[in-house]
Amino acid sequence: MKTNILITGATGNTGQPVVERLSRMNVPFRAMVHSPTKKDLVQKGLAEIVDGDFHDAGSLERALEGIDRVYLLSPPSEDQFKVQSVFVDSAKRKGVKHIVKLSALGAALDSPAGILRAHAQIEEYIRKSGIDYTFLRPHFFMENLLMNVATVQKDGAIYSPLGEARISTISVEDIGTVVAKILTTDGHAGNVYTLTGPAAVSYDEIAAALEKVIGKPVRYVKVPFEAAQQGMVNSGMPVWFAEDLIKIMKTWLEGGGSLVTPEVENITGRKPLALKEFFEGQRDLFIVKTDKAA
Repeated sequence: MKTNILITGATGNTGQPVVERLSRMNVPFRAMVHSPTKKDLVQKGLAEIVDGDFHDAGSLERALEGIDRVYLLSPPSEDQFKVQSVFVDSAKRKGVKHIVKLSALGAALDSPAGILRAHAQIEEYIRKSGIDYTFLRPHFFMENLLMNVATVQKDGAIYSPLGEARISTISVEDIGTVVAKILTTDGHAGNVYTLTGPAAVSYDEIAAALEKVIGKPVRYVKVPFEAAQQGMVNSGMPVWFAEDLIKIMKTWLEGGGSLVTPEVENITGRKPLALKEFFEGQRDLFIVKTDKAA
């Protein structure tokens, strides 16, 4: 079977679910990786593994040889526009017909967050390239809530600066299913899809949902934005990215994160994963080992 699909960021948060989904569908694809140690993560199904580096145009053109459709994502960076525009140029030279780009909720040229401005700039660059496109703008990943595992185990609490803001979190598994569907069917060119979960919830509701699943008290503690930003930096996040995430969160506090769309179900034919279902699948992570042994 001819391989005409390339997955970039194949070992990333959304790239890995795409790889898993295409493998289950028995669809041939090429997975681009930049580290030999990560190859075993994508050697599944009919996967063809290729070395590629967004900073090496030659490696990109080799990865794109014979490819018609691409899933484009790269790690967040201050030079994201430069990184992805170079890829788009390579894709055009190699005759790629369709780029499915992972963007983000709120992508706009006038966004207060540099990363969202960059996504909007890249979207515009792809439009002008003449290559067919589909832009995916997902909301906050449910999997990001797993960063609260340690505080739930230690303090019985989750911390956030979002107060009463409501957000419609989405699982990366649903994003992966959407991407696989778009890459293997027609009718999506020229579309921009905002991807959300099935409901907008507050952090109080997130804590309550988790409490029901693990059977132990979980409270939500609001923290100042400054403390949240410092916590991100202390965990190893680049300062610029932490600053951007805080700017994005502030737009959610103003109501920008509460929208709920039907796009996941419209594209895949199934409802997106609900928060309670997600926590049920991750339950053991939140339970301390002594509790499991008791």
